[in-house]
Amino acid sequence: MEQPLKQRLIGAIILISLVVIFLPMLIGQKPSNTDIITIDIPEAPKEPAQDANILTLPEQKEDSLATVSISKESGIKIAKVSKPSIPKPPKVKTVEGLSAWVVQVGSFSDSKNANALASKLKAAGFTAFVEESSSKKGNIFRVRVGPELSKEKAEAINSRLQKEQSLPNTIVVQYP
Repeated sequence: MEQPLKQRLIGAIILISLVVIFLPMLIGQKPSNTDIITIDIPEAPKEPAQDANILTLPEQKEDSLATVSISKESGIKIAKVSKPSIPKPPKVKTVEGLSAWVVQVGSFSDSKNANALASKLKAAGFTAFVEESSSKKGNIFRVRVGPELSKEKAEAINSRLQKEQSLPNTIVVQYP
């Protein structure tokens, strides 16, 4: 085909496509369904409902441990601390009648040995810990497994330790 004929056909196709695209927009009708949707939003409650389980926190005052003031004297900044106060630790309430049982695996005079055994037991799936106490000869590090609330569970752990870990000299003791 010749070049001018190709250009006329391409131009005609472009014009027809523009008419097909934009003519409906020009002569189209506006949508007749213009429903207005209203939403009623209630006002926020002024006070919480009486039956609501909402607890308010008591008012707290700001506790400052110390007051710091910075002054500049002869080109040097000086910080002064006044009224240092350290709060008292809370009293520990002991629970009467609650005791637990632990399996004492070993007692060592060196913390490295005790920690190594505790790590080995933890790797085997036991809840082991090291408890330090002092004696006349020095510090003693006890490796213990537990605690358990019932003595029967502690004895079951004791038999597991003797079989699985080859620890024949374990004992069940009351804790703490």
